[in-house]
Amino acid sequence: MGCNHCFINHPAGEPCLLRVGPPVDGEAVPGMGEVSLVLVRKLGEGALGSVYLAEHPSTGCQLAVKMLHPHLAAQPAVVARLRREALLARRVVHPHVARLIDLRPAAGGQPCLLMEYVEGTPLSRLSLPLPPEEAVALLSQALEGLEAAHACGVFHGDIKPDNLVLVPDSQGKQGVKLLDFGMVGPLGAGFSEEEHAAGMVVGSPAYLAPELWRRAEPDGRADLYALAVVGYRLVTGRLPFGGGGRMGEVRLGHKPVRPLPPDVLEERVPPALSAVLLQALSLRPEERFASARALRIALQEALRVPVCAPGGASRRASSPSFRGRVVDSESGEPRPVRVEEVGERGLCVSWEGPLPSLGARLEVELSLSGWALGCACDVVRLRSAEESHAWGTGPGVLLLFAEPSEDIRRLVAQALVYSAEPEEDPELARLLTRASACGEDPYALLALHPHADFAEVLQRAALVERRLEPFRQRSLPVEQRRALEQLGERLERARRTLGQPLARAGFDAVRGNFHGVARCLAAGVPQGELDHLRRAFLVARPDAEARARELFDEGIMLEAQRVLDTALARYAEALAVDPLNPTLHRYYHSLSRRLRAASATEPPARPEAPSP
Repeated sequence: MGCNHCFINHPAGEPCLLRVGPPVDGEAVPGMGEVSLVLVRKLGEGALGSVYLAEHPSTGCQLAVKMLHPHLAAQPAVVARLRREALLARRVVHPHVARLIDLRPAAGGQPCLLMEYVEGTPLSRLSLPLPPEEAVALLSQALEGLEAAHACGVFHGDIKPDNLVLVPDSQGKQGVKLLDFGMVGPLGAGFSEEEHAAGMVVGSPAYLAPELWRRAEPDGRADLYALAVVGYRLVTGRLPFGGGGRMGEVRLGHKPVRPLPPDVLEERVPPALSAVLLQALSLRPEERFASARALRIALQEALRVPVCAPGGASRRASSPSFRGRVVDSESGEPRPVRVEEVGERGLCVSWEGPLPSLGARLEVELSLSGWALGCACDVVRLRSAEESHAWGTGPGVLLLFAEPSEDIRRLVAQALVYSAEPEEDPELARLLTRASACGEDPYALLALHPHADFAEVLQRAALVERRLEPFRQRSLPVEQRRALEQLGERLERARRTLGQPLARAGFDAVRGNFHGVARCLAAGVPQGELDHLRRAFLVARPDAEARARELFDEGIMLEAQRVLDTALARYAEALAVDPLNPTLHRYYHSLSRRLRAASATEPPARPEAPSP
């Protein structure tokens, strides 16, 4: 039966690690040094062991304790792999990763893991699908945690919605925590060769990367694949391949079936986001994104999600009196850094030279109005030179306060209060003035010719959007930021108007731009929708159809008389009056092609002989 408290068989009379009830004065639990823990309740049971909520009686601090199953604790290979994985996982310090604090022997010698206790809502319990913006925000947080873990050489190997938990912070905002790092390796070490040969693998089949079915060691790209499956499910409410659908494809060598693009299943999903998720779901690891950072940036660019300093309220540290210095780990000398943004839980600073390691703890000195205080900060995010170029900023580091004192909290609160309204950005002011001169003309706003094809429309819209992105990362006054947001909305309206065939056909018809309408017809506007659009157009212009017919008849007569250039001009006049008439388009483009072909076959004129 085992102990009534820890459910582990240990010799009679030997104290167990965890016990319900008040501690006995002065008692120290074996294997825990000076720390005594009291069991509160059993949280659950997994393949590796049972998990309990434990509490330190004198401080009230709560931890999660994972006790290895007896049959696994009896296998030296499992215990050795657990120790190796735990030593690595202890190095991962990040707000979006549930921290593994220590691996210690319990009563009887079997190992137990002390972990951060996370109480929240697993993503598996959310009502799906989520709005794309919300899904990308959650995925970005998880990828930040993965980036820190991968930098420490730690890979998860079993990412799934149950291991991603939403936890409210002090401001009530939900943040993601990644659970159970370092658990897959020890479980795999417990399989016999016969079990491996039979195809037994560790992980959740629906989220397992294809290469892991072949006993490959998990790496960062396998984690990205699993998180992409989670993302696909968040935005569509469905798994891309069903439950473990790729197992049969990979093991039996069948041709893999590509999943439906998410934007086909859920119209709210932008095609750009759909493309990012499908790339991360590639069968071959080398075709996926190279790192968690690369996938995070691609997701954010697909939806233009900004990233701010940690904490609830945060502001640009525009006050010149708020300064920071970081102690150099090699020389021990403090060097100044520019504080770009400050929040209640941390700050973002610019950085010159080699970036520190993710998870590193730095000694930081903050000063404001003559007051200077030291504090420890953990490196939780790096902004490399490549990423800085994409966002129009310089390299930087995101720091999280490690157990900040009350004095530090007060200093940060003062910095938030003193942060003054930034000055107007002159470069953005010139850009806004030029955009204002374009009025509501989407062609002018995107600097496009009215004959532009759809590929050029989308390319130009993306180019303008990239031009705006650096300004969104800058410190701007309220009015200028509002104007920037309005310009972004105008840009999005222009992209929707000119980037979708039906919408552009209606817009160009009102303008008499029959060349633009021709682009829409070539892109495949359904006949029924075109007829409906034309009827509405003609109702507002009662004389248009008759006038277009007159011009068309003149063109027919001129074409019969072989006056082709003038006939083409008549067809163009008719199309300007009735641009949604497909018959007129056929005559115009047929004659236009004939004229171009005739021009191409004419021999070049001979140059005149020079005068003697």
